[in-house]
Amino acid sequence: MNNNKEMEKILEKDTAQTPKKEKKQNKLIAFLKSRNAKRGTTAIVLTVLFIVAVVGLNIVANLLTNRFPALSADLTTNNIYELTEPSVEFMDALTKDVTVYVLTPEDNLESQGEYNVQVNKLLHAFDQQSTHFDLKYVDLTQNPTFTTSYPDINWNSSSYLMLVEHGSEYIAVAHEDVFTYDEEYYSYYGEYIVNGQNLEQALLTAILNVTTEEKVGVTMLSGHGESDSTSFISLLSNNAYSVETVNLLNGEISADSQFVVLYAPTTDLDKDSYDTLVNWLYNDGEYGHTLLFVPNDTITADTPNIDLLLEEWNMGVSKSLIYETDAQYMTNSMYPNLISIYNYAETEFSSGIRDTSIPVVMMYCMPVEIFDSGATALLTSSANAVEMPLTADENWDFNEEEPKTLNGAAISSQGNEDDTASSNVVVFGSYAAFSDAALSATNFNNSAYIVNLFNTIAQRDDATITVESKAIDSGELGITSSFTATVLAVIFRYLVPIAVLAVGVVMWLRRRHK
Repeated sequence: MNNNKEMEKILEKDTAQTPKKEKKQNKLIAFLKSRNAKRGTTAIVLTVLFIVAVVGLNIVANLLTNRFPALSADLTTNNIYELTEPSVEFMDALTKDVTVYVLTPEDNLESQGEYNVQVNKLLHAFDQQSTHFDLKYVDLTQNPTFTTSYPDINWNSSSYLMLVEHGSEYIAVAHEDVFTYDEEYYSYYGEYIVNGQNLEQALLTAILNVTTEEKVGVTMLSGHGESDSTSFISLLSNNAYSVETVNLLNGEISADSQFVVLYAPTTDLDKDSYDTLVNWLYNDGEYGHTLLFVPNDTITADTPNIDLLLEEWNMGVSKSLIYETDAQYMTNSMYPNLISIYNYAETEFSSGIRDTSIPVVMMYCMPVEIFDSGATALLTSSANAVEMPLTADENWDFNEEEPKTLNGAAISSQGNEDDTASSNVVVFGSYAAFSDAALSATNFNNSAYIVNLFNTIAQRDDATITVESKAIDSGELGITSSFTATVLAVIFRYLVPIAVLAVGVVMWLRRRHK
């Protein structure tokens, strides 16, 4: 009996709760069928669909730009993710297949900092620019035997980022060739901090070196107190010239050398060295050789053998400096009269320059004299320059000198009777024009002019490779066109807000009249 009563109580309790549950379910169904619920559901669905669409569009855009870098837009100030014009022209002219191995997985490369991201995007831009360029990534941890296929590289001597290969020719590109570093930070803290990248210069240099079949030989002379020519040698090497150094006192000029350079010697040539150079230029009547001589402006002593050699080629070097008085030729430097720009003479040696509006700068330049019209000027001062003696003191007054056009560089040619072969002597009055500061300055054309001069004499068609390094520019937009800036301002300041407001008004009106 007790059990029956308890069962009845439970049944009564359940029966009493059933109407409450039904009421709640009815209210929920009624709410879901209401206009507010429908509007809310629609809003939620639309919001979710919009988010999904944005995320999906972003994913598709990333996939497309990763696969086809040309679809991306570079709005940075100095176009850090785009190839420069010299790179585009070089790659368009590339006819030989080149493979570039990046010696780390792509994800690894981009995870190492913003400059590495920049480098990787440029590599893809190179890949898209030419069908003769093949980009590959190698994981050396998964493929440790990769380096054994390239025994000519000392893999322990440096940290290499890439390897460039064409046929049996290959060259490794080190990190320090690709990235630039803050030297002041290193000298103070003992740690290298990357402050820019120079991938284009490094990669084009490597491609040129592996694709050039016969490199032109250049011999740098030593034994007469020649000045440091490291930067000049690097410029030549980067442009596929084979450079060696020979001491004329105990060595011989290689038979493969087409050029010999006597760079800012501090002593005169001895008689044997003089005879060696004269015979080398004559080349048993075969000619085909070129001597580049650069005097040293710190030497006031006589150099009779050098003077005699130049005189035989109708040239000489004055014991003075070119002192510029025309403000249009002066540079913004501490010594603008002695560090000035020069005109290109109208010769074949300037016709191949990409942009002749960019001048050549020469510092402490000694005037190159031309005798009896037996030589041709290459670079000239303004018509208002004067000669400042090397021995001038504080009492020297440029107003007392005669203003005239002076030669900063000249060339003389001599050959056989039927003009089928000739040799040349080239004289540059400024050895500082070959310094690292002058060769690396992008606002001057020293590198381009010097390499074009060598290329023209050697009858090479190779383009001069001079590409400016790039630094991260804090991500700001690089809008240089006022029209573009105005259009973007109108779109984001006016059209977008108006469009959003219009959509809101339309939705409000539709809801109000439903």
